[in-house]
Amino acid sequence: LTERGILLNRHYSYKICGPSRSSLQSGRLAVHVNTVNTSPTVLNKSDPVSGYAGIPRNMTGMAVKMRQGGYATAMVGKWDAGMATPEHTPTGRGYEKWYGYYQHANNYWTKGVDFQSTGEFDICLNAFTDLSKANETYRGGVVEAAELDSSCAESEEEDPFCYEEHLFRVKGLEMIEAHDFSKKPLFYFHSFHLLHTPLLIPKSYIRKAEERIHPRTFDDSNRKLYSAMVHYMDDVVGDLVNKFKEKGVWDNTLMVFFSDNGGPIYVPGSANNFPLKGGKYSDWEGGIR
Repeated sequence: LTERGILLNRHYSYKICGPSRSSLQSGRLAVHVNTVNTSPTVLNKSDPVSGYAGIPRNMTGMAVKMRQGGYATAMVGKWDAGMATPEHTPTGRGYEKWYGYYQHANNYWTKGVDFQSTGEFDICLNAFTDLSKANETYRGGVVEAAELDSSCAESEEEDPFCYEEHLFRVKGLEMIEAHDFSKKPLFYFHSFHLLHTPLLIPKSYIRKAEERIHPRTFDDSNRKLYSAMVHYMDDVVGDLVNKFKEKGVWDNTLMVFFSDNGGPIYVPGSANNFPLKGGKYSDWEGGIR
């Protein structure tokens, strides 16, 4: 895709995910929207506009502008741009269809917000599940037992049914398939949880990572997991491209990729941004370029 497209090797984002995502969705520099990965429970009662995590309530979302331009809008995956009020959510920001989670991260198997996923204890002692959806007939938490299941975590299957990125893959492909491109164009935003911690990935992809570098071996277990997660992401991108081709719209589609921050070089992040210095949370180019 890069060989047939354009590589922006001087593209910059913010050093952490929440501000970058708030910047993207609002069309403003992060310093004017959100500069910290604030907990969703944060509240400043004296500021009803900006006293919450994510994008201030009075800012227009990118999807709103796309709808004004005649596009249908749909999103799958990580939000991390506010959830305190309906105005903060993906639907409040213009997405007609959404399937994903609100927090910085959740557990890929249980969809819970445990400490390993979020890095913090919330006022509810991390007891909640973070997986929601919105469409023409429903808006709220996912209640389907199969989608909240975590029993396939040890599965040997190629793509276990309860892995969160599997759900995102399936839901995204369904949204594209169901859309009638003869009536209006589609603005589709696929927001991967990958490659964010916790480093959780189906066993089949760990084997693929090992096979890909054979006869060499990984000298770090987290690097192996990170590599396997990259492989999974690449497969999903391939599926999305093929779906647009099946629908006959690929030649009239603009596909854009970018990361919300540089790779995390701390444990357990395990990224490698060489030759750039630094990583996620850093203002060096390894954290923002």
